[in-house]
Amino acid sequence: MRYLKLMLIMVLAFVLVSVFSFESDAASATSYTMTINAKGRYVRTQDAYLPDKTLVNLGLNGPQDMMFGEDDLLYIADTNNRRIVVYNTVTNVVDLVINHPDFAQPKGVFVSDRGIYVADTTAEAVFWFELDGTYIRQFDRPTTPSFAQTNYNPSKVVVDNRGNLYIYGEGVKDGIIQLSNTGEFLGYFTSNKVQLSVVQQIYKLIFTEEQFEDFASRDPQTFSSLFIDQNSMIYTTTMGTFRNAIKKHNTQGGNIFAGSRTFAFDDATDIYVDQQGIIYASMQIGTIFVYTQDGDFIFNFGAGNFVEGQINPDISGLFTKLASLAVDSKGGIWALDDRKNAIQSFRPTEYALRIYEALNLYTSRRYDESIMVWDEVLKLNQMSVIAHDNIAKTYLQQERYEEAMIHFQLAGNRPGYSEAYWEVRNVGIQSALGAFIIILVVFLVGSKALSIINHKTGKITLWMTPVKKVFDHKLLKDLFYIFRVMRHPMDSFYEIKKEHRATLLSAVILYIVFFLIYLNYSINKGFIYQFVAAEDMDLTAIVIGFFSITLVLVISNYLDTSIHDGIGGLKQIFIMFIYSMGPLMIALLSTTILSYVLTYNEVFFLNLLMIVGGGWSFINIFLGINEIHDYSARQTVKSLLMTVLFTVIIAVVIIILVMMWEQLYMFLEALIKEAIRNVTQ
Repeated sequence: MRYLKLMLIMVLAFVLVSVFSFESDAASATSYTMTINAKGRYVRTQDAYLPDKTLVNLGLNGPQDMMFGEDDLLYIADTNNRRIVVYNTVTNVVDLVINHPDFAQPKGVFVSDRGIYVADTTAEAVFWFELDGTYIRQFDRPTTPSFAQTNYNPSKVVVDNRGNLYIYGEGVKDGIIQLSNTGEFLGYFTSNKVQLSVVQQIYKLIFTEEQFEDFASRDPQTFSSLFIDQNSMIYTTTMGTFRNAIKKHNTQGGNIFAGSRTFAFDDATDIYVDQQGIIYASMQIGTIFVYTQDGDFIFNFGAGNFVEGQINPDISGLFTKLASLAVDSKGGIWALDDRKNAIQSFRPTEYALRIYEALNLYTSRRYDESIMVWDEVLKLNQMSVIAHDNIAKTYLQQERYEEAMIHFQLAGNRPGYSEAYWEVRNVGIQSALGAFIIILVVFLVGSKALSIINHKTGKITLWMTPVKKVFDHKLLKDLFYIFRVMRHPMDSFYEIKKEHRATLLSAVILYIVFFLIYLNYSINKGFIYQFVAAEDMDLTAIVIGFFSITLVLVISNYLDTSIHDGIGGLKQIFIMFIYSMGPLMIALLSTTILSYVLTYNEVFFLNLLMIVGGGWSFINIFLGINEIHDYSARQTVKSLLMTVLFTVIIAVVIIILVMMWEQLYMFLEALIKEAIRNVTQ
């Protein structure tokens, strides 16, 4: 009995320890890890990083930048204390403090085997030290005439393998200042050209050049930081824009990430690249973004902790103002909060480590091994976009195109899917080409033989007589009359008006066919061209929108022509409108079918098809109004404009009525609930 009690106590203790250890590990994640799913939505995923160390005892004051050197030494630009602090993250002690009498506001620090470079904004210089802190020289304002009156307030600095300096200077709009290893001005490496918004473009048309420059300067989109990797590739961050906030530059200064799926907030403060090429970017609000070396977004984590002017330094992993970040040799992220004067480190979870391992294996062309690791990632998150996307890329390299298509579709990567499908289609065309030629030859020879037989015996015509009788039915003839309208619109509309060649029944049937074709086009195109899945669409809105727009257009034209001496009735206008839609119906149906066959490279054909179909139908409507109402060309144009105007007015009235009904419904609902509550109390 004693042993049984002892065993029960041990089991209970084990359970309690397991529960509390689980809660402790879960509680250590103070923010969610977010990513983009296959539908382009911002969703939560597994925790990628967990808070580790929090450094608050280094005596920092307004630090602005930091970087790792050899042996995981962390170099910190302690701006307001006018010094550089070298912290050993292995022994957890300060190994070195670098001071200089000319330090005024050291904001940027860079470390390489050449030494330590410090960018000082107020001193207007970049200081160069040995790794032991011995002063070498400083790079003052260039004296060359080409530098002219450009501001020289270095805030960030990086140095390439040849010793050339790249300096981000505050207030410099021309780009990154480039100096030689002797301090000679070499020019501007790249300029931060951003696209103007619609509002800015309007202001540019209205304002003078001086006024617009003053207006644009109030909402600057300037570089905020830069980094250089081991291959001397330059990376920059830009504040004030969501698009192209993270850039990787080629030797000419162009943005390599222009076509990548990069994603960031508009407050990027710093960027860092580790030895594997993984890119990390910090946002001022407290979020850290992680990207592949190709610029594809992997995930982000972190959050702000600044509420109503109060700073809560007790919560690890949350920031008040994230100024900089750096990554150590083990993949740990160190983030600098310049308001808390603290440094927070994060350790990667198994989920993040597996992703980085798989990316590294793919880069090393160890494709089979990378797929095995990606499978491990999918065990943690079956719908991981980064996993499916890279598995697909691996299959593409291995020429396993059909498997690549499956994973590209799961990742929502339409360009990749198109590339894989192109190869699959080429193989299919080559394998089916011989059979197609044989079938075509047999068809042509058979058609010619049947024509000869029919010419001599007349039996083919005799056999086809029952089929012709079926198509001679009045309703079928009226339905197929739409093809005559396409070929001879003026004659056809005259026959509709005078000879009643089309009926209301046939028009209603074609109207329903038109709706079904449009609905199929909206929800059932091929994956490459179907950007919104059917399950994510509001089918009610599609149905109501189709019928309301088409019917309101017909009614609006009837109202206008009734006022302006139009002789066509509502029935004739409806028939004319539906029969004019023939080319558009064919374009919608053809586009839907071809979307399963064509790739991104042939999107021009689909666009051309829709333009021709829509334009042809519009011309038919124009000619139909002209013929149905006996209008001149000028009267027809006026009628079309008034029809659109009436349609807009009716739409506005309907919207107002719906809003009023919603308000009335909410009022009555609240009134009834209040009455019930008073009665039941």
